[in-house]
Amino acid sequence: MRAQAGRMELLEKVTAVRAGAAAAVLLIATAVLTVVGVGFSTWLITMVALSTGAALTLTTPYALLLALTGWGLVTGFAVNTGGQLTFGASDLRHLGLLLALGVVASRYSPGPASGSASASRV
Repeated sequence: MRAQAGRMELLEKVTAVRAGAAAAVLLIATAVLTVVGVGFSTWLITMVALSTGAALTLTTPYALLLALTGWGLVTGFAVNTGGQLTFGASDLRHLGLLLALGVVASRYSPGPASGSASASRV
């Protein structure tokens, strides 16, 4: 039983590393999108694609954190400037979109079900 607990902890760490790498990709994309100066739609599509794609390999809690990160970057740098977050109706719709897609992607991705005891994916 102890070996199984150690293995699950290791798998969780691997998932956490994957989530951290995905967040780094979002930050790099933010830098690129800011320098290039693209429009809002491109920002939103990019963050949706990157965070949802990464959520396919993550458990639901990590997918939600990544979606929240994507929303913060879109709101802070595409809608506003300097990382300022706002909570207007459109901001909350974007948050809902990213969170919903993150949950769907993490729940319906290949691998163990997110709600199972073996939720961490390698």
